[in-house]
Amino acid sequence: MRLTTKLALSEAPGATQKLLYDDGSPLGLRIMPTGTRTWFCEVWLRPATTGERGRSVRRSIGPISKFSADVARSAAIKLAGELVNGRDALKEVREEERQIKADALTVSQAVKQYIKGKRRGKDGLQLKARTVHDYLAMVEEGGLLHKLADRSIRRITADDIRDVHKSIAKRSEHSAAAAMRTLRAVMNWHGVVVEGSPFAKTTPGRDRIVLKPTVGKPNPIKPEKLRAWWTAAMARAGDPSADGCRFILLTGARPGEVFGSAFAEGMRVADVDLEGGRVVFRDTKNRRDHTIMLSHQALDILRVHCKDKKSTDKVFDVLDPGKTLASINREAGVDASVSPHKLRHTFASVAEELVTGYALKRMMNHAAESGDVTGAHYVGKSEAQLRAGWQAVADLIAPAAGVVQLFAARTA
Repeated sequence: MRLTTKLALSEAPGATQKLLYDDGSPLGLRIMPTGTRTWFCEVWLRPATTGERGRSVRRSIGPISKFSADVARSAAIKLAGELVNGRDALKEVREEERQIKADALTVSQAVKQYIKGKRRGKDGLQLKARTVHDYLAMVEEGGLLHKLADRSIRRITADDIRDVHKSIAKRSEHSAAAAMRTLRAVMNWHGVVVEGSPFAKTTPGRDRIVLKPTVGKPNPIKPEKLRAWWTAAMARAGDPSADGCRFILLTGARPGEVFGSAFAEGMRVADVDLEGGRVVFRDTKNRRDHTIMLSHQALDILRVHCKDKKSTDKVFDVLDPGKTLASINREAGVDASVSPHKLRHTFASVAEELVTGYALKRMMNHAAESGDVTGAHYVGKSEAQLRAGWQAVADLIAPAAGVVQLFAARTA
């Protein structure tokens, strides 16, 4: 049949898509069950050599609301001629549009798409709120990567990356490494390949940016000061800030899990099982639930702060224990840089001599290192073993004499 605009509008939709073809031209009409009607061009391309199969190529022209049958027919004839001669103009236009769109993607937009679509390989979960915040801060005003924020991510050169790394490194090598890890992750996720990339192992050493593994800076309370610190903290027993800090020291819990932060609720009464002697922290930093077996000393602290509270109440209704901790540090003669997180360092330093390495990892809620098959698949620790570990640490921290004897032996 000869397709006309009138016919295209009058033909009723079917249960599935309906295809109508024009008599004497490559024009066709697609009618969807929803009633959407689109003109298309379809041509059969003959094989280049004997033995090859031919193939049908179909290209959309546009909706009947924009093109009459006569205009669509003329477009189909022209498009068919180009296809037969080996040129796909429509495909070229689409590729050009795709490239323009790709080039328009800025580093800032790329970071936002990354944090929205990125999933952890091991569990398929989204990035934690704290990680999202840190990545966004990179491209905001004053951020480490703000210099590149409005640049097309596909137009960044190796020299651009090196220049940004060099400028950040003047202030902090640690910050420079963090910024480069973020940039590399986002570029890899978007499939961006930079010629002579400073991240590539094939790049000569003089032009390469070597990102060293992140190294922590443990700063525990010094052994000879631990007795004084505990005494000063005990003098404030009942104060949620002081008791929360003591709880961190006894358990190794993360401060955000105990007190809460902008990215964590903090410990709630519902998280505490006083009868069973345990606390469960949900969806922690490594996206796992973490159960702490409470020592007698830690349990005594929680009994005081859970009493007469609702299940939804915070155990330690304090967001920032900084002032109280600073006061305890001064009174004990402890380095002012000792923060709630350094109390976690102190717990680990004490526990390291009392439990096995694998038990300590579980007590600290650290994931098994990549490639550590033994730790990840073979070594199991029962609740009783872990509870004994936490109790051993508490027994050495809480009784002052025990602490002095332990560290005297260590330094002998």
